[in-house]
Amino acid sequence: MFARSPRLASILAAPAFTVALTVVSASTALAQPSPMPSGGPPAGEEEPKPQGVAEAAPKAATLMATTPAVPARRDTRKKYDVVRLDGYLRGRGDWFKNFNLGFADDAAFGGAPFAQPLTCRATPATAVTGCDDTITSSNLRLRLEPRFELTNTMAVHTQIDLLDNIVMGSTPDGSAPFGAFGGGGTVPPLAGGNSDRNSIVVRRAWGEVATALALIKFGRMPDHFGLGIVANSGRRADTDYATWETLWMPGAEANVGGANDTSMDLDADYGDSVDRLMISAEIPGTALRAAAAYDYPSTGLTTGQTDAAVGASQPWDLDDVDDVSQWMLAVAKMDAPADFKEQMDRGDLALNFAGRLTYRSQGLDYDASGVTTGGAADPDGFVQRGVSQYIGDAWVKLGYKKVLFEAEVAGAVGSVDTVSDIVPSADGGAHQVDIRTLGAVARVTTTAFDDKLGYGLELGLATGDDADNAVEGRTHLRNASFTPATNDHSMSRFVFDPDYKVDLILFRELIGAVSNAFYVRPRMSYKLTKAITFRAQNVTSAAMKTVSTPGNDTFWGTEFDGDLGYDSGGFHMGLAYGVLFPLAAMDHPDSEANDPNPEFPFGTNSQNAGVSGNAHTFQFRLGIEF
Repeated sequence: MFARSPRLASILAAPAFTVALTVVSASTALAQPSPMPSGGPPAGEEEPKPQGVAEAAPKAATLMATTPAVPARRDTRKKYDVVRLDGYLRGRGDWFKNFNLGFADDAAFGGAPFAQPLTCRATPATAVTGCDDTITSSNLRLRLEPRFELTNTMAVHTQIDLLDNIVMGSTPDGSAPFGAFGGGGTVPPLAGGNSDRNSIVVRRAWGEVATALALIKFGRMPDHFGLGIVANSGRRADTDYATWETLWMPGAEANVGGANDTSMDLDADYGDSVDRLMISAEIPGTALRAAAAYDYPSTGLTTGQTDAAVGASQPWDLDDVDDVSQWMLAVAKMDAPADFKEQMDRGDLALNFAGRLTYRSQGLDYDASGVTTGGAADPDGFVQRGVSQYIGDAWVKLGYKKVLFEAEVAGAVGSVDTVSDIVPSADGGAHQVDIRTLGAVARVTTTAFDDKLGYGLELGLATGDDADNAVEGRTHLRNASFTPATNDHSMSRFVFDPDYKVDLILFRELIGAVSNAFYVRPRMSYKLTKAITFRAQNVTSAAMKTVSTPGNDTFWGTEFDGDLGYDSGGFHMGLAYGVLFPLAAMDHPDSEANDPNPEFPFGTNSQNAGVSGNAHTFQFRLGIEF
């Protein structure tokens, strides 16, 4: 509902632009009757012929008697071809105030949850301006999703990003130190050159073939399930299209009933993709569909990484023993959205559900730390790993009259036989680790006043781990260690997919995703006009494992967010504001005086200890969806 939040997921879908090209062979044309009288016999009657022996047929002067007659050339062009183009252009502007919560981002004293502006970290001798604790930035993305419908049963899909999340003004035309004076324009971003990303990124390409018995899909495709807390393709959070597209239906049929909103989440930054071979079909005699897939999470080293000459042609996997194997089985009952809504409107109980089980395994791993592009691979670089993991995921959707309930529960169980090469054990032996994680979301929503007012409540939970981040004050998950510490034999950290967004500040920016948390999220929306909607929410959260918070305490904080959005005809515009009141879990406690082994790494109040301050944000968005 917000800029950079899942509330943006209520933006209306724009109609997709469809171009149909039909090629009809015209190798022969029908003779047209002349509008003038011919002077011959009446139409439909033949002129009488004289009796006797028939004359020989005249020979063509240019055709030898031995020359075979050549049939008419067949038209090799496609008889039916549809190109459909979906996508969006978005621009986002962010204003962050005190996201470091008043703490110094100094690793020697525990760090801060968000990077400070550079001037705040400059030494007095080199600082040229005062410290301003605000950061302002804007970014851009053009996403294209061309789909080639070769027939009504066969299609090829792609996803291409242009200027993906490029920071506006980050690639100026000019050279240091006077580029700003001499240039004034911009140049394309080049990864490894003037930017950390390329101008064009091809993210997905996959094919679908619908046969009489099953749907076959193969390639690099989106991965989504349920509400998206585990697998999230970057589609809107309040539509079932993502699950339909990923598992059950050909893309051309996923919008059965016309009410399954196919629009994107214009605020999504990630989007899960998977290399997969999948087959799905109806279960005879039931309303269920089933799917089975083999995934390629990792194949280890390939010749493209180790041999530049070979990699220029067709690369291949150097060995199978270090591959990560993954199997997926799923079953679901999913009605067309129009049918689901019709059941609710009649006062019937509408029910959809799905379950998915994924098994992941790896015997040996490969230490590629010393491998360089074009360099030889060490055949003795294999290490024992022994990974065996089951990931279960269940989703349910219930509707009755105007009340809608949805929930998703997911968890992982398994083990890793050896992590000693990553985290040595105290006794020098094998370091075995058990995996036990759990995450869940449940939400109920309803409407009133002719559906102008919408309100609801969401609860979420993600288990945590006892281990602190490497720098305890840097709470973002990119700074977390997902391998257990010495003598720690369990991994219990569950992380929501970062595209499942619940707020603007705490989980979105300071932590990175919902993890080690239980949260309560009441929210409401009101349609001021057909195109203008106001939304508001509160997110209050607590830690599941207090020992791994900076303040070793229970409550992360409480956040209030508001959003005013305009959506019409594929054009989207909005402004969101959020304020976070951090609580004790985000504080930096003082170290005890004269303690040779201080409990906290933040030093004293004069260094980096103290009570966390409030954070604010304004976020502006513009988007065109097609």
